[in-house]
Amino acid sequence: MSGSKGTGLKASAFAALALAFASFGDAFLYPFLPVNFESVGVHVIWVGLLLSINRLVRIISNTMLVHAFAKYGLRSIMILAATLAVISTLGYGFATSLVAWLLLRVLWGLSFSAMRIGTLGYALHHPRQGFALGLSRSIQEAGPMLSLLMAPILLSHFESRIIFYLLALLSLPALYFAIKLPIENDKTRASANKWILHWPSTLNTLTFFSAIVIDGIIVVVLGVLFLQYRDDISLITATTLAAFYLGYRRICLVILSPAGGWIADKIGLDRVFNLSMLFVVIGLVIIVCGWIGTGAVIVFMFYSMNAAITPGSATKTHSHSLAAVAENATWRDLGAAIGTLLGGVLISSSYLNPVLIMTTFALGLLLLIHIGTAQKALKLLYSWK
Repeated sequence: MSGSKGTGLKASAFAALALAFASFGDAFLYPFLPVNFESVGVHVIWVGLLLSINRLVRIISNTMLVHAFAKYGLRSIMILAATLAVISTLGYGFATSLVAWLLLRVLWGLSFSAMRIGTLGYALHHPRQGFALGLSRSIQEAGPMLSLLMAPILLSHFESRIIFYLLALLSLPALYFAIKLPIENDKTRASANKWILHWPSTLNTLTFFSAIVIDGIIVVVLGVLFLQYRDDISLITATTLAAFYLGYRRICLVILSPAGGWIADKIGLDRVFNLSMLFVVIGLVIIVCGWIGTGAVIVFMFYSMNAAITPGSATKTHSHSLAAVAENATWRDLGAAIGTLLGGVLISSSYLNPVLIMTTFALGLLLLIHIGTAQKALKLLYSWK
């Protein structure tokens, strides 16, 4: 990436704050839409599509947006994306048909894709990439968390349309932070050829498979796993436990992302990536063995650190930094989409445990291939210089 490597941490934080505020409307939809679809003119069969179509849009748009950033710069695209995010949230209050909802969700998918890549672009400009990436991820995740905390209060006092108008109003600081981003040094170098999604590197393959297992399968079937491995547990208790650990996952993303980045600056991005992925695999093995809670704590803790610093590792072997992070983000989005669909299929399937065992084994094998050899993997644990 061209541009000064001395870009301040303030720019990275402002970009992340823009994304955090822009995410209010999308985050609110997940608890709202599944139980209030009739009030907004949507049939129940379309709820899943509306909640997932933005991820499908991102799979396509990630690659295309690299050229837009190369031509217009980070700040200009961030301002446009923040504007579209506010418009989409406001539009939720007016939408009364499936077509309108689909268009608004596509609009949000494009906006999020652009803001995520732009935010990573500003973080990668900072000399301490690890900490900048971790802090950026932490700030981003704080936005959806705040929206989910506000949800019960808003639902108990306002009708749905008013809530979306309020969320759009509360999202306006996204525009302020986007406008305040630095103008200088924000253009990225365009690649010589039209950039397309390439055959994945071992790092992107790990990103893809870990997203299938954790962002997809584990998140969807966590409550089912508690029911399978504990005979004395009720459906309500299993649901409560799943909600608790998924809430813990969100807290880890907010708190541990900066910690993972700080450690990466001390001992290296690649080393933290490999070690955190190793502990993710260990956590998955513990889950497969039946200790669901303990395994979930380990998996979500180290996956939060891993996901935060992965974009930095992805840039190491690519001549174009934004192309690298866009490619990595695409494989993560694709893996999460596949994993979510697979998790839904496995909820009532007798193949859940065999699939978890096979995917855990595949993830561990891919990690060894990425590191090099089993001997090198063991050596990594003892070399801390």
